[in-house]
Amino acid sequence: MGGYGIVMTTFPDEEQARHVIEEIVKRKLAACIQEIKIKSHYTWKGNLCHDDEILVLLKTRKELYAELERTLLELHPYETPEILLVDVEKGSAAYLAWIDDETREP
Repeated sequence: MGGYGIVMTTFPDEEQARHVIEEIVKRKLAACIQEIKIKSHYTWKGNLCHDDEILVLLKTRKELYAELERTLLELHPYETPEILLVDVEKGSAAYLAWIDDETREP
């Protein structure tokens, strides 16, 4: 696969995100994970929802995506979690090298 990506997912709160984040870092599936407080607006099972959530951005190598997705699905509290991979077209050589150093081989 090659290359780098940012995986996006959301959690209902920081506490539930923390457990998953720690496990992903321990497994070296992402080099850096950031949390951002957001407000989400969506329809779920016919109901209009307006929820506070935590957006989580996971910086990783694309070749780790399949295992990262499996891990998120295993640990995530949502029935159908958002799991999206965004390709990183370019990045600083030093930062991308750091991602290589901080993630494991698939």
